[in-house]
Formats: sequence, C-alpha cells, structure tokens
Amino acid sequence: MTNWRTIKAEIQGPSGFAAWVRGRVIPSGIRLAEEARQRVFDRLWSGAEPNEEQLSAMADWFFSEVVDTEYQLYLEYEERCVAEAIPLALTQEAQSRYPQTAGIVSAAVSALEDVSVPNVSRLTQAIEILRPCFKRFEQSLAQGRMTRAGGSAQYHFEYLLNRLGYSGEFETQKILNGKVDFLFPSEQAWRRDRQRCIILSVKRSLRERYKQVFEELGITGGLSVYLLVTQTSEEARKDLTPSKIDQMRAQNVYLVVRDAVKQSLFPSEPRVLGLTDFLFRELPLRRQLWKPLVQEGS
Repeated sequence: MTNWRTIKAEIQGPSGFAAWVRGRVIPSGIRLAEEARQRVFDRLWSGAEPNEEQLSAMADWFFSEVVDTEYQLYLEYEERCVAEAIPLALTQEAQSRYPQTAGIVSAAVSALEDVSVPNVSRLTQAIEILRPCFKRFEQSLAQGRMTRAGGSAQYHFEYLLNRLGYSGEFETQKILNGKVDFLFPSEQAWRRDRQRCIILSVKRSLRERYKQVFEELGITGGLSVYLLVTQTSEEARKDLTPSKIDQMRAQNVYLVVRDAVKQSLFPSEPRVLGLTDFLFRELPLRRQLWKPLVQEGS
C-alpha cells in the first residue's frame, strides 16, 4: 500500500521533488524580473529601455505592468514544470533523491505501455496512479508562487530607483533588528543618525501575515517605515481592511500602493501613499534629510 504521507513529504517542502523541478525549470528571481521587463520594453518601446523622462512620466504604470507581467510569466513557467515533471522524475538523479515519487511515475508509464489493456483503460489507470502525486506537486508550486511573487517585485523597484537617480543612495536586504528590503541611504548612515534614514519593505499582500510584517519592520529609534504592497485594486479591496490600516497607523508605518488603489480605496487616508507620490514627493523630501549623511560619509 502506498504511504501518501511519506509521498507528500518527498514531494513538498524546500528540498522536495516539486522544489527540485522548479529549480531546474524556473529562472532565478533576477532573471525572471529581467524577462518581464523586456516583455514590457518590447510592447511599448520596440525592445529599447525607456529613458528617465519616459520612466518618470509613467513610473506607477510601468511598475504595475512589470509586476503583473512577471506574475503571468511565472505561471507560464509553472506550466512547464508540470510538463517536465514526468521526464525529470524518470532521471537517475530523481530516482536516487525521490525514489517513491519516481516509482509512482514509472508505474504510470508501465500502465500506459501495457498493450494488453484497451487504450482508454490504460490512460485511466495511469491518471489514477499519478493523480495524488500531481495534486501535491501543484500544491507545492502554488505555495512557492506567492513567495516568488512578493520577492521579485523588489528587483523591479530597485530598477526604478536606479533609473530615477537614486543609485548609491540605498542598500538592499540589510540586517538591522530584522531584515529590511531597502534602507535609505545606507547602513553606515543609519548607524550615525537613524532618524534621518528610512526603510521600505516590499510585499505582494498583507493577508493574515500583516502583524508579522510589522514585527519585521519593528526597527526602533524613530526610523520612518514604509511598506510597499504591490497587489491590484481587486486584491487590495479584499486585503487592506480598515483594521489593518489602523494597525499601521499605530505602528507608525506608511503604506505605499499602486496609484489606482490609492485613488479608489484611500483617497483621503494620509497613511496610504500612491506610488507616484512616494517616488516624486515623499522620497525627495526625505532625501533632503539623509543627504548630509551621505556627504559626511563620502
């Protein structure tokens, strides 16, 4: 009898079969972000990168477009994972690392090769053999999807910052009290005068993790904290509840959202900033505070 509990453990998890297949099929976050941006460049500028003036005029639209394009691109790669899972399961490496999964796939292939059984019956039997495996495989892909969707947006925002003239005035993935996605202008400046510095965290959504998000951003000492949530208006309508906004206010956190989310859901909420306002009003103001720290450290 097949022990599906052990099969689940072999397929899922950070070292499971699904993660192994994903690592061989889906590019790194940086490469995926580059592919998504290139698709947008191809659609709008015949493959060329926009100049700073063009990017400034449509920064919110561009950011939203590349985030959404990358998500669709990721789904396309997921489909490739499903298509390549069976051939990969039959390799010697998979048979060594994931023997139960490889054994189930081999059994399904044997069922298909049994010419003594009618075609439809062979196909039905193979599907029945594989179905529990594929259910767990696709569950694992879906769980990894949300993790990648949140993390990859950081690369797009970093691209925007560099193209808009902030290169050298921020650092990424720094460990303060906890890990922060962006620290302006630098850890060295933060250690001299953290009240002039700001941090920004990037998330796909708050969901039920929003209290944990605030704990991650709980840097003491008067630091200004911003949380960029990249979700669409439809997703935000379900996720960004009044209680979460109140929690942000209590934690002294500013929420940064797409302009459409700001205009449709939070037009008069001062704690919620549209991306355009953040890039072209808030950051320049804050820059005047941290600029002396950059000059002192040069």
